[in-house]
Amino acid sequence: MIKILRHIKVGDQEFVTWFGMEIKKKGNRPNIDIFYYTSDPSEELSVHQLIKSNFQSKQEAMQFGIKYMRSMYQEMLKRERELAYEKKNDDSEDSDDF
Repeated sequence: MIKILRHIKVGDQEFVTWFGMEIKKKGNRPNIDIFYYTSDPSEELSVHQLIKSNFQSKQEAMQFGIKYMRSMYQEMLKRERELAYEKKNDDSEDSDDF
């Protein structure tokens, strides 16, 4: 498996992301799978998760992987903001009761 490190910017934050690519031949055409690693692939507990299979080029697979991870990071940040907002509202409601 080919391991690739990418820095993905979302807003003002930058996420360090490890990808993996597995290339298999299917006849004369390549069949490329793109994965992301949960942490640095050299660490013992790091595992890879399949993002998508059956790409015809490395570039196409990497573009899809980056787009997928950027979307995942955007959703994660959005959820964190929503939870912080809910916690802030819960705290203000609790202080009104006293």
